[in-house]
Amino acid sequence: KLMTRKLRFGQKPISEYEVYHGYDVDVKTWFVEIQIPKLGSGNITKWYQTQSEYEKALKKVLWTVNKIN
Repeated sequence: KLMTRKLRFGQKPISEYEVYHGYDVDVKTWFVEIQIPKLGSGNITKWYQTQSEYEKALKKVLWTVNKIN
């Protein structure tokens, strides 16, 4: 049985968020993780091969998230 995919867009700004980032010593790679506690458990995590990729992404994420507020 196939499930139908539905797409919805929202305009509600995010009021509280948490951004975790750094070097994961277990996985041995750089990461940026965003959590929105009011929406429940779960997160968005992206892994980066190099420190420069990580730093560029972090600047973009922090700028984008701060721009929302």
